[in-house]
Amino acid sequence: MKNILIFIFANLLCFCCLAQTDKKLFVADSITKNPVEYASIVFINIAGGTYSNGKGVFYIPQNIKQIKISSIGYLSKIITLQKNIDTIFLSPKVYEISEANVLPTKKKRKPVELGYAREKSTYSLGFHSGEEISVYIPLNNEENSYQLIKQVIFKEGTSMSRKLNIMKINYTSVFKINFYGVTENKEPSELLNSVDIVFTSDILKSKTKLDVSKYNICMPENGVFVSIEMIGKTNKKTEEITTDISESILPYISASYEINNSIVFEKRKFSKEYGYNWKKVDKNNEIIKNIKTIDKNLKEDAFYTPLISIVLE
Repeated sequence: MKNILIFIFANLLCFCCLAQTDKKLFVADSITKNPVEYASIVFINIAGGTYSNGKGVFYIPQNIKQIKISSIGYLSKIITLQKNIDTIFLSPKVYEISEANVLPTKKKRKPVELGYAREKSTYSLGFHSGEEISVYIPLNNEENSYQLIKQVIFKEGTSMSRKLNIMKINYTSVFKINFYGVTENKEPSELLNSVDIVFTSDILKSKTKLDVSKYNICMPENGVFVSIEMIGKTNKKTEEITTDISESILPYISASYEINNSIVFEKRKFSKEYGYNWKKVDKNNEIIKNIKTIDKNLKEDAFYTPLISIVLE
């Protein structure tokens, strides 16, 4: 109990220090002046970054001179910060959306699940703010008449969730679901969702089903990359968001190391090493290397597959 109290006090002290020294900024829509929620802010002169909260507010250290702000549905913007700047406006992006031809069917058919959520879990993966994992889900010939993505399903590592509940830590974490097209080389390409699809960790179960039907995401003929992007922790009382890139946040994603034919990519927004580019997960992935030091039974060419599925209708 003593250690728990020390942990909570240390976090509160850290938060208070940040609140006193960091610069408070606001990001808004240039037309409506409404806040832009959960926009990503990447520091340009040093490694790191953060996100705006549900009210469009974010905090950055005083020594940050330039930032890049991005949000789905808006044009990205690079800002050189000055003392008189406290609000940043983003311009909405105009999308050209092609028509979807929905074929009539004689009888109602059952939704079909594609992906890996039914596979047996080997480990749980923990990720930090600004990190994103994406898995390729192909479309078989038998399902090519299914056009809309109705649900995203993933297995969540529940051990850490139980620990946080026992400690009664007063926050929820926030994450996004993204959908990407597929290149000829089986890499993530253009973003398919035109708005942010945001969820919070208080809905997590051992097998979480997320309804995304209202976003009208059409399933491409050559498959889709489905990703989970970690944003940060939101204080339940103040609604302020914190992005500690040294600490994993929920959801912890269950993964298998026994699937050989999957295609998985990682992205790290706040890492210069990654350069905000997708990097394929293989046996040389740092997570895999760490696991191999513990589990000597893993095969030499093993890599992880996040247990994520989609449901088509």
